[in-house]
Amino acid sequence: MNIQSDRLIKLISITLVFIFVGCDDNSQEACPEAEQGKYISIRKKGELPASYINDLKPSYGLPDDFNVSYDIIIYAVEYETTDPKGNSVIASGAIYIPVKTDNEPLSLISGQHGLTIKRSDVASVLPLYGYLGVFGAGIGYAVIQPDYLGLGSSTFPYYPVYQKTNGKVLLDMVEGMQSFACEREIDLNDNLFLIGYSNGGYNSMAMHHELAMNPRKFDIDASVVIAGYFDLEREANFTYPERLGRPSWAVYHPYVLNKTYELNIIDKIVQQPYADRLDDLFNGEIDAYFIDNQLTDFTQQLFTKEYLDDYNSLSIFDTYRDIIKSNSLIETTISGDLLLIHSREDEVVPYIQSEKLYNSVLSKGGNAELVLLETGKHSPQDYAPAVVNALGWLKQYE
Repeated sequence: MNIQSDRLIKLISITLVFIFVGCDDNSQEACPEAEQGKYISIRKKGELPASYINDLKPSYGLPDDFNVSYDIIIYAVEYETTDPKGNSVIASGAIYIPVKTDNEPLSLISGQHGLTIKRSDVASVLPLYGYLGVFGAGIGYAVIQPDYLGLGSSTFPYYPVYQKTNGKVLLDMVEGMQSFACEREIDLNDNLFLIGYSNGGYNSMAMHHELAMNPRKFDIDASVVIAGYFDLEREANFTYPERLGRPSWAVYHPYVLNKTYELNIIDKIVQQPYADRLDDLFNGEIDAYFIDNQLTDFTQQLFTKEYLDDYNSLSIFDTYRDIIKSNSLIETTISGDLLLIHSREDEVVPYIQSEKLYNSVLSKGGNAELVLLETGKHSPQDYAPAVVNALGWLKQYE
């Protein structure tokens, strides 16, 4: 009898082991692997207490009444995506998660930063650069901050600025985040929000464009776009100012388009000796301030006469103009609601850009709001109150 009892106990024990293992396998199988944007590297960067984040508010230009309630955990990730030609590459970004004691599912924000030229000036390397993540997670959102292709630890050699293909790269990180959250038992609800500032505004609209062209299992529920550039075409009466506030930015766009599309016309756009310096200056290791000092801020000395005066008529620019037009996003079909915020005093991106997009969205039956600020230059500090307004505006969709 004892022998039979022992055998029975062993049989029951083995059965229970298989049941529990089977349950565990089913739990893991319930987290689907991302079809696009699979995370291949995840590193915990650290934690920030709410008190520390609140102390940061003055340096970011945030008002005193903006209150951070939660400690946050930060991760750096690398994920699979594709470059502008469809080749497989690696991109990177950061994840910010609030430490909450309740069981309420979290809404997900994808925060798109402004133009960055130096590879390491991104959230996955320097988490405090991801201010949308720091403050968004601090008030209770799960936030991802993509570095962008060619920045951070991406295997692509440069950032393809103002190109529609960025939309897929950023949606890939969203898709990977959904799998990551499931595996780490981070409870997300179905909300996906976007916030984009400056060049990040363009990239946010590129996400909308990509989603309209190639739908996924998720939609964008609401977006806030701050001081973005969407219509890239040069109007017939356009003139550059006599001096450029940031020559590195002015040159970077044509430089990158020339590389991506192999146009071989950079010397038709930028004068010597500056044209020959660009490969070394835009190697990803140098920031915009240093590059500015290696160029000239006098427009007539930096750009060729043909590019300044005959851009719309010379055949050498035909392909370049077509590429610019094809990457403009003024006619984008959006998913969800859109809030546009822009300052009338913005000296870098004219507020007519937001007006154009607003009118375009309304003409297609979309739901958009436009807020024009009376004061504020094109700087993150001047637009910091707009970020606070954006986070507050999104609360209505919770």
